[in-house]
Amino acid sequence: MLFNRVRSTLIDGIEVRGRSEFLLRTGESLALLGRAARIGFIQANIAVIRQGRRSGMKAWAEKPTFVVGNRTWQHSVLWYAGAIAHDAYHSKLYHETKNSLGGKEPHANAWTGADAERKCLAFQRKVMVELNADPKTIAYLEDCAKDPAYQGRNQGWRSWLDYLKRRW
Repeated sequence: MLFNRVRSTLIDGIEVRGRSEFLLRTGESLALLGRAARIGFIQANIAVIRQGRRSGMKAWAEKPTFVVGNRTWQHSVLWYAGAIAHDAYHSKLYHETKNSLGGKEPHANAWTGADAERKCLAFQRKVMVELNADPKTIAYLEDCAKDPAYQGRNQGWRSWLDYLKRRW
């Protein structure tokens, strides 16, 4: 089927790779972030948004890439917009720390540890409030921030196993 081919397009200066439905939903979520005046922040921290099996930010890539799993992009446009903002913040933390180290690779905790996750969740919450998310969604983000280890380990070989267990 030609309709389901993986495609690549540029949306708001960000390369988006995936199937047609993914491109459409990503465009809708980026447009929502644009209305909240957050698109500049996203563009500065994510170069590529790619459809994948599970979600995660490849901040170390030459073109920082947010890989997005089905459960994330197939959720509401609002939730997906918040996820983009969240992972853009992970990329920001990575690059700020790398720059402060003179270009050396930062320790995983600097951008994926519990404190980093709290910062990303706080930014995501702020964006979701700006986008008029419902109180239940905001409460969910606040609960996640209480125990930010929900995503698993962030270093060592076990971190890869935890990543493979993700369903979002």
